[in-house]
Amino acid sequence: MTQQQGRAGLVVAVFLGTFMSLLDVSVVNVALPAMQHDLHAVFSTVQWVVDSYTLCLSALILSGGTLGDRYGRKRLFLGGLAVFTIGSLVCAVAPATGVLILGRFIQGAGAAAVTPGALSLLVQGFPERRQQTRMIGLWGACVALAVVVGPLVGGVLTDAFGWPAIFLINLPLGVVAIAAGRAGIAESADPEHAGNDPAGQALGVVWLAALTYAVLEAGHRGWGSPLILGALGVAVAGLAAFVVVERRAPRPMLPPALFTRPRFVVVTFASFVLGFGAYSTFYLLSLFLQQVRGASAAETGVQFLPYSIAVAVGSVIGGRLGARLPGDRVMLAGYALMSVGLLALVSLHADEAYGWIAVLFVVLGAGMGLAITSTNSAGVTAVGRQRSGTAAATVNAARQSGTALGVAALGAIVNGHLGPGRTVIDPAAFTFGLRVSLAVAGVVTLLATVLIAVVRPPAEVTGSPAERVRAAA
Repeated sequence: MTQQQGRAGLVVAVFLGTFMSLLDVSVVNVALPAMQHDLHAVFSTVQWVVDSYTLCLSALILSGGTLGDRYGRKRLFLGGLAVFTIGSLVCAVAPATGVLILGRFIQGAGAAAVTPGALSLLVQGFPERRQQTRMIGLWGACVALAVVVGPLVGGVLTDAFGWPAIFLINLPLGVVAIAAGRAGIAESADPEHAGNDPAGQALGVVWLAALTYAVLEAGHRGWGSPLILGALGVAVAGLAAFVVVERRAPRPMLPPALFTRPRFVVVTFASFVLGFGAYSTFYLLSLFLQQVRGASAAETGVQFLPYSIAVAVGSVIGGRLGARLPGDRVMLAGYALMSVGLLALVSLHADEAYGWIAVLFVVLGAGMGLAITSTNSAGVTAVGRQRSGTAAATVNAARQSGTALGVAALGAIVNGHLGPGRTVIDPAAFTFGLRVSLAVAGVVTLLATVLIAVVRPPAEVTGSPAERVRAAA
């Protein structure tokens, strides 16, 4: 097999695996009513079909990156794909809600290996900086499109074939991805750099799971609920213990020294903001189009096309520019555009002309595309190739946590303006709450933009391409 053929197999496996795992974050949302009807379940139980996947993915994603660095990136990635595909089968044939939720937990466990593993494999497979940055740009487009088109794909499949189809489609895709990966991915591992830290692994799962559970359930139970406060307490205690263990471990899962690097800290925070500001507001904007402006699920998907296309184009352009421009210029441009888009969307009202909405979607989508590409690239280059899995997992975990917190916090702002016990949405109240949420998201994104501008990477100081590579390593 030639190098070009091998890389083709790598790209197919990584892109297809990424698309599958991230599509299933959002694809089930539009199918929940059909699931509830067919399985005779209450809505609060069916909601865990969404939350169980997010909970498992968030809790295990850090471990997935570290284990790949230590035991083999190809091995863990393909294993994750296999687990994800098996989980999809369990979901598709589930006779009851409990089995369906179990299948979603299995999918989430597989996705926790696939998501960070994909980015790490691209770093290993394309070591030359220009090619690497371009591939990360294309991968960023795949990530964004998976999230954006999820509701549309879920609606079409559910209407045409029933809700099991959204899981059955993963079976042939999973087989193709695994076959391509077996043929095209070269094994790589750096056990001397990766942590052998079972206590850290366990504590990482505990505090991430507790935090994610609290954020997910706070929207239903309220932040003052004893259960939520207890989960937050476990998260805080678990994080404190995790930090202590990681500082003392000879080879920690997540070396504290990484967070002494201002660049890596800023990139991680920026990734969190990407989830909080862009990913979470997508869901609120989807509700705005459907429940305030009266668009159907299919019409909403069409109206999001400017957003989707802008994300894809921005990701590709970001990859090309990132290979040529020094420092964080592409990342700075991405977060600046997102800030402008989010803050401009504050002007929305129920009878807004769609043309103006489409323009703002393009601005926000283009910024998101540039930001995804550059943030992921900056994360892995900030710590070196040997810890690419750990870095990718950290950046992805930050974005995942930001998305979960953003959906809960910004959704709570909207719900607060709707008032308690409302079964029918008041368009004016929803729109006002959406404006406040968009303003909060815009300000937080603007803060990240300022930090990116102020905390410059070492590459900007050293200047030459060779010195930039050495600084990143």
